[in-house]
Order: sequence, then C-alpha cells, then structure tokens
Amino acid sequence: MSVQPPEMTNSEARRQQLKKLSDERVSHWPNTLQATRKKKENWKKEKMAAEELNRQKVDREEAELQKRLRIESIRRANTILYEQTDKMKNLRSQQMYSDVLADRAEQIEEKKIMRKWERDREQSYNITLKQQLEEAEKREKAEAELRSKKHAEMAILIQEQISECQQLVVERLRSEKRDGELVKKKAEDDLQRDAELQAEKALKARLQAEEMQLANQKLKQLKLTLELEEEKEEEKRKSDLKKKEDMALARKKMEKLRFAEKQATRQKMIDRACEELNKKQTSENVRLERQVEEARIKEDNELQMRAQKRQRQREAIERSRQIQLELQEQRRKADVEENQRLALHYEQKVKEMEYEEASEQVAKKEKNREVRATQEAQKMEKRQWLEAAKEEQLKADSQKLGVMEEDDARFRTMAEGVLEQARREGKNTYPIMKALTIKDITLLPASTGSRI
Repeated sequence: MSVQPPEMTNSEARRQQLKKLSDERVSHWPNTLQATRKKKENWKKEKMAAEELNRQKVDREEAELQKRLRIESIRRANTILYEQTDKMKNLRSQQMYSDVLADRAEQIEEKKIMRKWERDREQSYNITLKQQLEEAEKREKAEAELRSKKHAEMAILIQEQISECQQLVVERLRSEKRDGELVKKKAEDDLQRDAELQAEKALKARLQAEEMQLANQKLKQLKLTLELEEEKEEEKRKSDLKKKEDMALARKKMEKLRFAEKQATRQKMIDRACEELNKKQTSENVRLERQVEEARIKEDNELQMRAQKRQRQREAIERSRQIQLELQEQRRKADVEENQRLALHYEQKVKEMEYEEASEQVAKKEKNREVRATQEAQKMEKRQWLEAAKEEQLKADSQKLGVMEEDDARFRTMAEGVLEQARREGKNTYPIMKALTIKDITLLPASTGSRI
C-alpha cells in the first residue's frame, strides 16, 4: 500500500488542479529556465534555417551568374574568333587578291598613260625643235637675201662711182683709182666679215643641234635608269610577296598546333573536373552517412544513459523504500502521514523525470528527423541543381549552334556585300565567288589556294 498512489481526495484534487494552473501559467513566462532553454534552441534553429536559406540563395545567384558568364564567354569567343575562322580568312584573302589584281590593272594602265605622256612630250619636244630649226633656217635665208641685196646695191654704187670717175678729168684718175681701191678693200672686208658672221651662226646652230642630241641621249639614259629601278622595285615587291605568303603558311600551321594544344588542355580540364565532381559527390554521400551514423550512435548512447539513470533511480527508490519499511516497523503509527507524503513526492518526482526524459527523447527524435529531412532536401536540391545545370548546358549548346548558324548567315551576307562592292568598283569577282561557294574546311591545303 505504501508504494501505491494515494487516494484522490478533494484537497489532493484541488492541489493538483492548482498545480496544473500554475504550470500552465509558468509555461507562458519568458524568464524561466525551460523557456530560456527553448528560446536558445529555437534561436539556433532559426539561425541555422536563415543561414541555410541564405546559402541556397547564394547558390542560386552563383548558378545564375555562372550561366550568364558562360553565355557571355561564348558570345565573346564567337566575336573574337569570327574573324579568325577559315571562311573569313579565305574571304579576306580572296578579297585582298581581288584588290591586288585591281591595283595591278591600275598600275598597268597608269604605266600605259605614263608612256603615252612620255611619247607626247617627246613628240612635242621634237615638233618644237623642228620649228626652231625651221625658224633658224628662215632667219638665215632672210639674212642671206638681205646680204645679197646689200651687195648688189653696193655693186651698183661702185659701178656708178666708177662711171663717174671715168667721166672725170685725167688728173683725178689717180685719186679715183685710190678711192676705188679703198672702196674695193672695204667691200672685201665687208664680205669677209659677213662670211665670218655666217660661219659663226652656222657654228652656233651646229652646237645647238649637238646640245639637243646630248640632251636626247641624257634623256634616254634617264629613261633606262628609271626602267631599271622599276624592274628592281618589281623584283623586290615579288620577293616581299613571297615572304608574306611563307609567313602566312607558317602562321596557319602555328595556329593549327595551338588549336590542337588548346583542345587537349580543354579535354584534360574537363576530365579533371568530372573526376573532382565524382569525388565530391562520393565524399558528400560518405559525410552524410557518417553524420547519420553519428546521430544514431549519439541517440543510442543517450537512451542507454537515460536507462541507466532510471535504473539508478529505481534502485535508490527501492533502498529508500526498504529504509522506510524498517523505520515504519519502528515508527509506524507516528510517521504514517510522513511516509505517505514522501512516497507520493518520490512517485511524482519519478513521473516528472520520466515525463521530462520522454519529452527530451521525443524532441531529440524530432530534431533528428528534421536534420534528416533537411539533408534529404539538400540532396534532392543538389540533384535538381545538377539536372538544371545539365539542361542549361544543353540550352547553351543549342544557343551555340544557333550562334554558329547566325555566323554562317552573317558570313554569307558579308561575302555578298563584298562581292557587290567589288562588282560596283569593277574588280575581279572570281576569287570572292570562289570564297563564297567554298565548302566548310578547317585549313586550306598548302599545295593549292590563291597566290598573287
């Protein structure tokens, strides 16, 4: 009877009701130990939940940022490599070949015009020289006629003087003869002077002709020198063009080697990333399993400790009851109420302790369930994130394919514009048509292709 619960009396019922009301009122107080403990536990849960939401938000933002960066990198790479594609290189080379042909045609036409100008200049120079020679001959003829007229007049004058002298008296014959001799000498001197002037003019004309011949020879030598210099420039231009072609072939070969090295490096990076991802997934699964196992072991240890604690409490109660029974034999009548009160007190205390242990166990199980549910949610979210990343990669690949198609369309539009411009400028459009209709190739063969 001493270990059985006491009979429910009105006072006991009243006391339990008041205790229940007191417990309910105390449960709403924020400054109790239990309320403080729950508040701390809730604060930690709320903090962990907020940190988890923040991490998830950061993960989503990071995924979106990586997506944008990947798309932007693809676009930037396409923009940078657009002019480095084989089609565009072939188109630019053919366009340059067409421009070179047009420039060469213009140079040939310019040389023809220069030769024509040279012939016209020589012809005009020859015409001017002929005119000058004709004018000199005309002047010489006029001077000769003038001299002949003067000589004729002088002869007539001499004849008149002679006739006059013959009509004079004999005493003036000597003086007239002397005067005649003087006049004759003067006429001879005039004739000699006129002959000398004529010879000097002829010598000047001959010297001018020789100077003209020397000038023509110098002009021919200058033309020959210019032609030799043009031939040297042409040979130098051909050698430079050959060097440029050799450098272009070497550059293409180097670009091919660099592209192969970049592809190998990229493949190594992809393989390393796949291995790291697999290792990360494996380590994460192992870590989750280890955490679950540790939580399970911790829960078992706590249950074992609680069982040991209850066993010790039961043993203590049994010892206390034995002591009470011994004392009850000695003081049964005097300590009946005290024993009942102590038994009720211990029983209530045991119930409270069992209730607290059960509550703690339930709370721990709930917490473990929440942790497990959170881990499962994280695994599911990560799986969904990987699937979403795979879908994003597929979308990026489709976008890349669309960009390549857009590049082909843009290349065709650009090539047609270049072709139309070449037609308007009257250039040779065959190389550009060849570049427009060429098939997709990675690199032009070294033995074929356009050469200038």
